[in-house]
Amino acid sequence: MKLLDIPTLNIPEFLSDSDDSKTISLRKLAESICTALENYPHFVVVNGYPAIEDRENLISLGQVICDVNSSQEKVSFTKVRIDRAKANFDGTATRYSRTHLPLVPHTDSSYSLKPHEVVAFQCIVSDETGGASIIIPVEDILQKIDPHCIELLRDPVYPFEENSYPIIFGESGNEHIRYYRAQIDRTIGLTGRSLSRQHHKAIDQLDSLLQSSELGSQFPLQPGQIAFAHNTKVLHGRTGFSPDSDRLLFRIRLHIPSLAAKELSSLKQREQANQGEHGKNRESIPHPLDVQKSQLLTEAQEQLDLALEHKDRRNFQDAFKHFQNTLKLAPNSLEVLSEFGEFLLEIGQFEIAAKIFRRCLEIEPQDFDSNLALSSLAYENEEYSQAQEILKRVAQQHPYIIFDQPESQKLNILRIRSLQGSKYKIIQKGDGTYKSLLQGGHFSIRDLVDHERYNIMLLNIYEENIDELTDIPNFDILLNTIACPDLMRSSLLSAARFVDRFPNIPVINDPRKVLETTRERNSLRLNMIPGVTFPKTEKIRWDGISFKRINKEILGLGFVFPFIVRLVGSQTGTSVSLINSEQALNYYFQQSPKNRDYYVIQFHDCRQTENIFNKTRVFFIDGNFYPVANLFNSAWNIHSGDRYEIMDKTQWTQDAEQSFLNNPVSYLGSENFDKLCKIRDLIDLDFFGIDFTITPDGTLFIFELNSAMRHNFDHAQNFSYTRPHLERISAAFDTMLQN
Repeated sequence: MKLLDIPTLNIPEFLSDSDDSKTISLRKLAESICTALENYPHFVVVNGYPAIEDRENLISLGQVICDVNSSQEKVSFTKVRIDRAKANFDGTATRYSRTHLPLVPHTDSSYSLKPHEVVAFQCIVSDETGGASIIIPVEDILQKIDPHCIELLRDPVYPFEENSYPIIFGESGNEHIRYYRAQIDRTIGLTGRSLSRQHHKAIDQLDSLLQSSELGSQFPLQPGQIAFAHNTKVLHGRTGFSPDSDRLLFRIRLHIPSLAAKELSSLKQREQANQGEHGKNRESIPHPLDVQKSQLLTEAQEQLDLALEHKDRRNFQDAFKHFQNTLKLAPNSLEVLSEFGEFLLEIGQFEIAAKIFRRCLEIEPQDFDSNLALSSLAYENEEYSQAQEILKRVAQQHPYIIFDQPESQKLNILRIRSLQGSKYKIIQKGDGTYKSLLQGGHFSIRDLVDHERYNIMLLNIYEENIDELTDIPNFDILLNTIACPDLMRSSLLSAARFVDRFPNIPVINDPRKVLETTRERNSLRLNMIPGVTFPKTEKIRWDGISFKRINKEILGLGFVFPFIVRLVGSQTGTSVSLINSEQALNYYFQQSPKNRDYYVIQFHDCRQTENIFNKTRVFFIDGNFYPVANLFNSAWNIHSGDRYEIMDKTQWTQDAEQSFLNNPVSYLGSENFDKLCKIRDLIDLDFFGIDFTITPDGTLFIFELNSAMRHNFDHAQNFSYTRPHLERISAAFDTMLQN
């Protein structure tokens, strides 16, 4: 993209004398901005405003532009900054503006009958790592794209929410454009409306052109600068930037009728309306009711922007008020209802949120996000069967999900996950708000996969729903994140059958090899390696009736008190209990779900000193060894959050962890390192973890081995010496994907 020749206007050129001081002649500046927008390249950067977090400068200038052009419309204002709650995929087409991710070139309010003619961005806080503005005039596009494609892009068949519009419109020689591919794809996905093969090819060709490095202008917007763009004459976007950035832009949108596309004559419209079944170059005359509807949608968008702004600032009362105003203006908008439902869930208004999401399903029964939200709300109400039934329906309706238009230069990852046996669960965050998360039986890729580097698609498994799946999008890598063979045996078998259909596609964590990592199988296999102990493990069934029978079964299998009992499929330790007597065993099962399977594990007292237990964790990634943690605690059942029991107060424990992280072979000893490598060869997974300790006699004692272990940076801020090692793990996983 071109980096030079950016049209600019400078504030000193518009200063006038007033009462012995200099003031800006806003009217002259506004007229100059409009002149620039009317002419190629249809954008201009205004220099000289201060970079202060005060919206009045931008809004005042926007209002004068409206006044100069006799526009009675209000100025629409929004802050554009990272909303970390939106940084993960939420499925909405507009989510990118609230993340650090690159924003593909598009036009604003593309869903509206009358899109805003002007959009402006004032930089308040810039980002040194990226966030450069991208501008592509429609003339540049028309010069590069073939005439037949232009004809197809003029057809009013492209779905934007409730309506369909042309992408290229206006008189020949004065063409305008409306385009947001993510909105088109989302509308098609949610409503089932379709495009012909020719029209799909047309927007694919347009996308390929927009990715050209020679098209358009790219420039960093500096603090204080304002970039004005003609919203229907240029596409605008931005490059990605740091996920931790404080980058802040102010945005306004304006309706300026003098900059709108010229309407075709009535005679020409009638002629084009009769041009065959494709209706090439057809443009419709707005009906008064359509114009009124468009105005309502514009007002609704303004109210929605205000609601989201107050939500971002945690002004929840004001956000609620603006959401209600939005619903009065657009009561049947799926986007508005979905955003409102998400907000209500976030602030803990679960009952109202459920009503809103049910309304979403009345509009679009297959809406992905609403169904998942309702599953989490059903689980919150302990309606477990209903929660699972909703997930089954989601998997049947959406066996695979493509969130965004794939970028051709990126690898396509098809991530395999199971909704059967999983749960969408509402958790409370540290700030008191709530969110829904998929839990159970998978490893998280949040800190393993850089979403900016890949096109990531989801394959949702439930029972045999993917066995006959066809029309599967192209992918380069199969990433199986199903990690619990106990909880998700049938899904792993389905995944294995699916993998068999693609023998030439690389697979990370072959499902059949994951099936081999049950606790029972680990107990049998790992004890075959000299110097390695995995505790005796057996699976039993609790029928909810006979305590005497289950006690006899456990003792008959050779277990002696104390032993550990845990629910099969649990990974976080929530169902784990150390049983010291028959009375304790009876009490445990009195409190436990019946007709479920449980593991009985022989307990070994592996404390390092009189009162200190140790657990060491390592990962193997693509066959390579990576140290993760070396934890100490006064309790036998150690988890990462236990760092704050002893380790944050005891320097020798931190020294021991640093010693392990910096030189694990020396810390563990070469013999124990060799044992770990033999385990790696036996398990033969691309990604998995081992929790263990070294007993006083030198035995490598395994607590746990699976691929469900979570990689995260939760404690890196308080234990800063761990960060470089955690970053190496993330980089290693990325290298495996690339190779």
